[in-house]
Amino acid sequence: MTWDDYDRRALDRLMDKCVEDEAGCWVWKGSRPGGKNRASTTYGDIQYRGRTVVVHRLAYTLMRADVPNGLELDHLCRNPLCVNPDHLEPVTHAENVRRAVAARKAARNG
Repeated sequence: MTWDDYDRRALDRLMDKCVEDEAGCWVWKGSRPGGKNRASTTYGDIQYRGRTVVVHRLAYTLMRADVPNGLELDHLCRNPLCVNPDHLEPVTHAENVRRAVAARKAARNG
């Protein structure tokens, strides 16, 4: 990916809407689908180059690399509002689902 001023401004705007928590997550405090009645588990969104995109994917793309075709980003921290690229890993959909189910089971079992 080739950087330009638009990308720098987009990253600045993105980071202005994040707060770091005690786990090192950069928690998105900007818009999410659903407005004021939004669920806490939805992903954040932001305008980028005339499109609405999910904010964690944009953060990863701007700070690391494009997400390879056929892969999606797994939140290793299990926080869907985290945009810290160190907490995101490109994986297949099947692997992402497997990890999410395992995390839910572990949380239930304490």
